[in-house]
Amino acid sequence: MKRKLGKYICATAFSGLFCLLPNPALSNPSTIFEEKLDCIENPDFVTPKNKEFKYCIKDNGDITKIDKSGSLVDEEYKIDELIEEKKKKGFVSRKKQLVEFKIDEDEFFKYSCDAKKEKGEVICDGESERALLGIRPEGYFLNKGLEEIEDEKWNKSIEYLDKEIENSKNQKAYSNRGFSKFVLGDYLGSIKDLNSALDIDKTDISALSLRSRANFEIKNYEGVIYDIDSLIKLLDKKSEDEIIALSEKEINPISTDYFYLRGLAKSETGDFNGAKKDFDSEIEKNPMNGDAYFQKGLEGYWIDRDKACSDLLKGISLGAKDTSMKLVKEREKTESFLDELFTSEKTLVDACKDSSDEKIEKNKQSYETENLRKDLSKLFKKYFYIIPILALVIIFTVMKYRSNDE
Repeated sequence: MKRKLGKYICATAFSGLFCLLPNPALSNPSTIFEEKLDCIENPDFVTPKNKEFKYCIKDNGDITKIDKSGSLVDEEYKIDELIEEKKKKGFVSRKKQLVEFKIDEDEFFKYSCDAKKEKGEVICDGESERALLGIRPEGYFLNKGLEEIEDEKWNKSIEYLDKEIENSKNQKAYSNRGFSKFVLGDYLGSIKDLNSALDIDKTDISALSLRSRANFEIKNYEGVIYDIDSLIKLLDKKSEDEIIALSEKEINPISTDYFYLRGLAKSETGDFNGAKKDFDSEIEKNPMNGDAYFQKGLEGYWIDRDKACSDLLKGISLGAKDTSMKLVKEREKTESFLDELFTSEKTLVDACKDSSDEKIEKNKQSYETENLRKDLSKLFKKYFYIIPILALVIIFTVMKYRSNDE
């Protein structure tokens, strides 16, 4: 069947003139062009071996057919719709056929049979023939999976990527399925897929970055440290622009706070000095990371309280949450320095604030005392010459009173 390109409606008006108006049912030419271009780039099926034709199936079942030159083949067919057409040989129409197009296990088939009328109904005259028209193109399910990830349809993306992996064991399919599973909270499943992706390509920076975070979620801190060690070695070979591009990817971007994450992991394994160094590295790389300041303060609190308090309060000022443990003073008095800091249930940040307030009050008192001393000194210097005169006056007065008494 030939697609009707559209009719023009000739309307007569009072003037008796004919005018040509385009049929409003026609599709927008720009829309047709976009659909055609999309079909060329992302077909649902291609002809096996020679890829002579590309087929795209619309949501309503319409079939778009593109030839090897990129031209639209003008045929009107639908999926799962039985149609009647004339069987042709050259330009001569012969016996009618019944035709139906179907998708079966991700292959595109055309079913056809000679037609006959029986009791007013057109049916097959004999056995149907099945011809394979198209197969899924390479990477089809991967691309579909990526589209679903962009739409945040995580479960649907996993379904497509399952098929891609079943067909080709594609490295990108493993990596992106691991991403979808991570978002859904399936950290073990994510790590399994990321392991497969990294077995194929050990330089996949996005997979390494994501696996480090998945390992952190399951408290595999040694795994976190190993992954970030490997990640940093790969990033050292990249330019700053390349790293920024990796961190701004729409799908599975790398995390740029890897020093901070490794610092947390080292802290959990008891490597407090290593953790502090990582927090310093994170602060150097990103001075506005309040969490790095805060964690650094926690690590150093028992060593240098004043400096740690400065880091803790700096972290809070940059938006970090106070996650410091609550320290409760024991009922019985101890010789611990905690008695000096805590009179009730407080966090480390509370203690730092109290300590800071005490210092401010002491500094204020010292300042006032110093100002008073300076004022007295100024008065003394200003009226120093009067003191001897006053002394003489006092002495003279005393002597006069004594002489009068005698």
